Amino acid sequence: MVNLAGSSFSFASFMPGWSLMKRIVLLLIGFLLWPSAWVWAAEIDDIYAMADQKKFPEAMVRLEAYLQKNPKDAQGRFLKGLILTEQKHPDEAISVFKSLSTDHPNLPEPYNNLAVLYAEKGMYDEAADALKKAIKTHPSYATAQENLGDIYSKMASQAYSKALSLDSQNRAAQTKLDMIRKLFAQQGTDVGETNRPGNVPPPAVASPPAPPPAAPAEASPLPAEEPSQATAASSLKSEVEGSVIQWAKDWSEKNPRGYLDAYSSRFQPPPPFTNRAAWESRRSQIISQAGSIRVTVSDIKVTILNPLRALAVFKQDYWSPTYKDSVKKTLSMVLEDGRWKISRESSGV
Repeated sequence: MVNLAGSSFSFASFMPGWSLMKRIVLLLIGFLLWPSAWVWAAEIDDIYAMADQKKFPEAMVRLEAYLQKNPKDAQGRFLKGLILTEQKHPDEAISVFKSLSTDHPNLPEPYNNLAVLYAEKGMYDEAADALKKAIKTHPSYATAQENLGDIYSKMASQAYSKALSLDSQNRAAQTKLDMIRKLFAQQGTDVGETNRPGNVPPPAVASPPAPPPAAPAEASPLPAEEPSQATAASSLKSEVEGSVIQWAKDWSEKNPRGYLDAYSSRFQPPPPFTNRAAWESRRSQIISQAGSIRVTVSDIKVTILNPLRALAVFKQDYWSPTYKDSVKKTLSMVLEDGRWKISRESSGV
């Protein structure tokens, strides 16, 4: 159950058993690939959305064009590696992650993904080396530590199988092999066919990560079970939807502070405003004007691009004594300071 570091929460089929390998995304995306000067490009948002819909060929065409303009963009390069993995081009994906790890040697995730791809090819020594590099960059990287344990277990299963092929009466080797097979069976991962004398099982295919907890669990006398991928995604969608509803509520209640707090520090004001302060001043003035207003949102559809990014599309109805309209609104949302905030917005009829 070697865990692949992914940048898109909704990609559900990068490798066989992907649902088993999802835990790393929520745990590590916060320090994944991008420095503090993270530029949230609208184009990358769109490419993520296409990939999330499994439109991988179209997403790759857009991504290649984006990377021609931004060849050093780590976010785009990482996404390229994931899409290549989905398209079953492991050698090309390995090349992408190796190049990324060379350019960003202090990032553990490219090393981790190299390990997954190596394990898929049965290259366990190379997988172990890559994981050791990931751990060297971040000794507290628990998922890489777990992955390394899984790799060693698979290598051990091969060694015990070989021992049985040489000595079918070696009960100690059979017992140890049975223990490993039982462990991986409990995790939903196969380590090979039942071993018979002279039959060495083929290298096991690494299966992708277990789903992450949607939020830290409260203290409980019993250990909490990990939620499924669907449960975690549903939780994130609910959080984004709640932020959208609160934004509309603050607007309707003419609460300019709450309304403006719904926008990310990375939000770029639309023309003709050249700076955030001027935009906020004008929005506050409009919202605070006399007269009641009513803003309602409906048919909210949320797409989780990754645990820090989402798109919310919905119908927005605005009413005031002097003006009313109904538009389709799209909000790009980012997780900032523990809250989902608006980084970009657009409207259409």
